Amino acid sequence: MTACGQASQRSVKVGQRSFAELFSGATEALSLDSYQRPYVWGREKVEQLLEDLRDHQSKPESPDYYMGTILLHAAAGEGAAQARMFVIDGQQRLTALCILHYLLTGGLPANCELSYRNPLSIKNIRLARDLMQQPQLSAAIFDRICFTVITVDSEDLAFTFFDTQNNRGVPLNATDLLKAFHLRAIAKADHAIALEKACAGRWERMQKMPAVLGGHSDFAPALFGLLLWRARCWTGNVADGRRLEDLRDLLIDEFQTRSIAMPSADTVPLYASMSNRRATALKLLPHDEYYLESASIRLGGRAADLPFAIRQPLPRGVGFFLYADKYAEVATAMLREDQGDPQMRAFKMFHDEVVAGGSDYLRQAFLLASLMYLDQFGPDQLLMFALRLEHLLGAIRVEWQSVKAETAVNFFKREPRNLLDVIGGAFRPEEVIKYLQERAKSHADQAFDDNSDHEGGVRGRYQQRVLRYFDRTGTLAGKRTWITDAFVRGKVGAS
Repeated sequence: MTACGQASQRSVKVGQRSFAELFSGATEALSLDSYQRPYVWGREKVEQLLEDLRDHQSKPESPDYYMGTILLHAAAGEGAAQARMFVIDGQQRLTALCILHYLLTGGLPANCELSYRNPLSIKNIRLARDLMQQPQLSAAIFDRICFTVITVDSEDLAFTFFDTQNNRGVPLNATDLLKAFHLRAIAKADHAIALEKACAGRWERMQKMPAVLGGHSDFAPALFGLLLWRARCWTGNVADGRRLEDLRDLLIDEFQTRSIAMPSADTVPLYASMSNRRATALKLLPHDEYYLESASIRLGGRAADLPFAIRQPLPRGVGFFLYADKYAEVATAMLREDQGDPQMRAFKMFHDEVVAGGSDYLRQAFLLASLMYLDQFGPDQLLMFALRLEHLLGAIRVEWQSVKAETAVNFFKREPRNLLDVIGGAFRPEEVIKYLQERAKSHADQAFDDNSDHEGGVRGRYQQRVLRYFDRTGTLAGKRTWITDAFVRGKVGAS
């Protein structure tokens, strides 16, 4: 037998157990680790389970009802922490069965400590409970439900199984796997349990942030797929226009494979950026405070102030969660109601009155470039930047009745100098604004003059939004002349 085979024998146990045996025979309580996704089974899954179990109960001579593989990680306790048996794969099935067990017996199985905090989990658990009120089943069914149970005692093996199990069939979101990978990177740090809990909490708060793009309840996929990945990877004349659901492998490559292993899991290297002039490393302290090494500066609790740069190398573990936390706050701050800065208020008003009512694809391009600009310069001259940027994007709107996904992609890649590269390499806002003005001269200015008047349809509605915002009547001819320093000062002052 090879050394590899010997190690596998020591670390992996495989057997078949009924649902009742799985819990009653457990040496430690069965729990869910912090990286697990919410309980997502809806009506169709629950009703199908009930139908299958009723059918099986009506055939007492049939073999046990097989429900696939359950993967467990036997985690030894460290310090004050108790040993746990974490469910790595199978939590959706086990949760549904535990709800049924509670309704049939009046209690949860022995050694069951599955717990959920996510509102989506709570909503779906209540739905399952309501659907199971009259299950027409007896508690004896739990002796006839069986699984293949794989138990591993190595953390590395647990996550290897987790990744491979969830990259087949109906996969987790790429962001679910990123969360699991970077929580794993924290596991060997001092105070690992506290750090893992803090980072998992940050991630859950970020997931619940209001959607900037798209209407999904989970903010993470849009943040990483539509904003951060594009900001980091749309360089030069390369822009990938694939749909968010098709970017899975690219997201894993950028935010997992290319991330940098850290010698100390709670300390993150820093790089020069608009928000960082002196510090070389950032340390996460208890109670969600930060310490900047070499600068001797203790920061408060605002993640938006963390001294990261959007295109910097990405550290594993704590650094990934702090990076995500910062840019989630920056992205949502762009459109928050309670703006303190007059430039930010004026930006939001312009977005709401002109940009928000148009093409989703053009809006994605607008918010992506705006996030890059905010990261580089903060709100300095933000409204002038937004007006010049929208002038370029608006030219696409007046020229085309239909705007497709590749239209917005081409906006970044068709020019010799990619706008995102211009923003990332500029030292002053004036450099970016001048670039937008010069680019408009080559096409956009004339496009408004040639396509100035539309009475109806999407182009007509766009025309009306622009005229209202600039307090104009008539057509859009000469729109470039409306964007002046005086106009910007008036809008910022009135915001």
